[in-house]
Amino acid sequence: MLIKLTHPEPNYELWIESNEIVVLERYNKPETTLIKLDDKPTVTAIVLSSGRIMSCKETPEQILAMIKSN
Repeated sequence: MLIKLTHPEPNYELWIESNEIVVLERYNKPETTLIKLDDKPTVTAIVLSSGRIMSCKETPEQILAMIKSN
């Protein structure tokens, strides 16, 4: 089943086959005054069975809810 996710960059569509997902991991930006990151959104890394790594704005919990609802 294909699920549509929000790509971190504008003007891209991200569709992933749900049975290809191996790992979902949310990346949390460091919150120290010594490390300053630009305004990129917080993302979830998705590792596919092919070894390819993608990222999206949804949390792992939101992705799992999408998969379970279909």
